[in-house]
Amino acid sequence: MNTKLLLECANFLALLMCATILLLMWRRRALRDFAILGAFLSAEALHFGVSIPILFFRKALGIPLHAAYTVLFVSYWVFFAAESILLIAIIYTVFRLAMRPLVGLHRIGKVVFRWVAGVSLLLSLAFAVGPHLVLSGSAAAARYTSLSGQLEQGISVLMLCLLLFVCFSVKPLGLTFRSHIFGVSLGLGIYATTQLVEAAWLATTQAQSIYSPVYLFTSIGCCASYLVWGAYFAMPEPKRGMVLLPTTSPYFLWNRISEALGDNPGQVAVAGFKPEMLHPTELMVLTEQSKAAKQAKEDSAWGLAAEAAAIESGAMANITSGAGQAVVEPSFQTAAIR
Repeated sequence: MNTKLLLECANFLALLMCATILLLMWRRRALRDFAILGAFLSAEALHFGVSIPILFFRKALGIPLHAAYTVLFVSYWVFFAAESILLIAIIYTVFRLAMRPLVGLHRIGKVVFRWVAGVSLLLSLAFAVGPHLVLSGSAAAARYTSLSGQLEQGISVLMLCLLLFVCFSVKPLGLTFRSHIFGVSLGLGIYATTQLVEAAWLATTQAQSIYSPVYLFTSIGCCASYLVWGAYFAMPEPKRGMVLLPTTSPYFLWNRISEALGDNPGQVAVAGFKPEMLHPTELMVLTEQSKAAKQAKEDSAWGLAAEAAAIESGAMANITSGAGQAVVEPSFQTAAIR
């Protein structure tokens, strides 16, 4: 069995697995949390749907060689740009779901991922123009190919780092190894490892043929990641446990620091405020609160006055009693002398 036939079987299997995972995600209602993963699998299935007829049934379909090469090459760059953006979005989705209980760290991570997504979007747009430069024979072709490999390696390293983070944070974040978050991270780790190996082989002479064993290895690795995702979405997900962190935990410490850094300062109206700026409902509420505060202040004043009067009357009674004793005691003494 030659490499071309194995590659054809692997591509058909990958296409079938993408469709199966999408069906499982729809039945498990997981598309609400992992909508970006669903979009990535749809893009992968569409990519396989475009490349399979060109790669294996070109002669049967009567497609000219030059036209087939143009369609295959342009579709590769377009799907590469789209899938790069979607992979960054998937990584952020997993991070967001994992850090949902820790609002501060989630807020800081959102800022970081925005910058990463912006840079990836710019590079992906540049790669989308790449086919025109390559087809025109420009000297920038090698530069774009090198940049695409570097971007692929960077995204793969980011996915592997996310997998390590989720593995070490399963228990503190209330997750289990059967959680969909861990399953998606594990599949991303397998996919990232495959892409790293492919990026390392792209510079060799073995990657010059479209039926090279390099791409067979990539297809098998993709099928392995699809298998992990399918297995996790086929099983029921256990409920997330309670997040209990000791006061000395770095998660707890950095989450509090992130919450403090992320708080927006309050605004105080110093001048220029008019009652007309408020809604009638707000005016009514403020008026009632003002009346209640005024009434409470008056009641407090009356209470203080009554308490002061009671204290004063008690003091006068004590003084009167003391004066009687002062008058009586000398009479006793005078009687004693007599």
